[in-house]
Amino acid sequence: MENATEQGASDIGSSGRLICRWRSQPFGLVQLPEMAEAFRAHVEWGDVVAIQAPMGTGKTTFVAALAKALGARDVASSPTFALCQEYPVDSAEGERALRHLDLYRINHVSELRGLGWEELMDDPTALTMVEWPERAADHFPDHAMVLRIERQPDGLRIAALWVRESV
Repeated sequence: MENATEQGASDIGSSGRLICRWRSQPFGLVQLPEMAEAFRAHVEWGDVVAIQAPMGTGKTTFVAALAKALGARDVASSPTFALCQEYPVDSAEGERALRHLDLYRINHVSELRGLGWEELMDDPTALTMVEWPERAADHFPDHAMVLRIERQPDGLRIAALWVRESV
């Protein structure tokens, strides 16, 4: 599915076609660490990734597996009540962080200002993963990517990472 395009999909940020950068094999909980490691090869510090998936699909579980793959010092958990959690990561480039935002409780985009949204979206030392991105759809930077996780009829999941054509 590399370089396939998606037309007419729900999107975050500005308009433009999305191109599939990476697509997982079907996975369950047992394969989640391997899938998170594969995903990690397609993102870098400074990236912002909007996670689109229905409730109960495993968004937070995926971020926890990613934190482990990155070697985060803390175990990732749902930031629903804190809205934003940061997990420090020691890397060859120095101090880095996996940032995990959950916008489910955001009622109005004005609340993004209180989070320091602009700074969070423009931090070259963090990999920022955002659950429920539709709550801030028009406020993502142009370089933001979309990770879609879909549950298959057999209970397995498939994930795909989409980037803008111009990126």
